[in-house]
Parts: sequence; structure tokens; C-alpha cells
Amino acid sequence: MKITVAELRVLCDKLFSHLDANGKTSIDIEQDYYWFVPAELRYSPYQEPKTLTLGQLTDDWRELSKIIDGQADPVNYALVWLSSVLRIIGEKTPG
Repeated sequence: MKITVAELRVLCDKLFSHLDANGKTSIDIEQDYYWFVPAELRYSPYQEPKTLTLGQLTDDWRELSKIIDGQADPVNYALVWLSSVLRIIGEKTPG
């Protein structure tokens, strides 16, 4: 599978426009901690993860907010933080 950044940009814009059109201009997130499966095990379906760690949405958002505010430069790993935030939004927002 090959995905272009342009495709991701179009997709994100459509999904965010969909949220706006449905009146979802902000999302309240009550959950904070989540199970994090290490990358080397996450994509290995024949090996059951035995070591899980905890991630924290408030930590992820704090790091992303630094990028938003210009206090930190964008880094590729920020996509991992963003994915955690987007996952909970997708799970909490029907439609």
C-alpha cells in the first residue's frame, strides 16, 4: 500500500469538514490513559503482545499543543500522538 501526503491532506480535510457539518466543533474527552502496544508487536498478528505500556491523551495533546503554539517544531513522531487523539475522537463521535 502506498499513501501520498496529498491524499492524507484531502482525507483529513473531508473528515474535519464532516465533523463541522455535524456541529462537532469541539470534542470533550473524558478518558486519559490508554493501552499502548509497542510498534514491533502491533503489526505482528501471530505474536501476542505480552508487554503493554500506558499512553496518556493529555500528554499527547500537550506535545501537539506545543507544535500548534510554535513552542516546538513538528516532528514525524507527532503523528503517533495525533493518532491517539484522533482514535478517541472517532470512537466517541458517532456518524
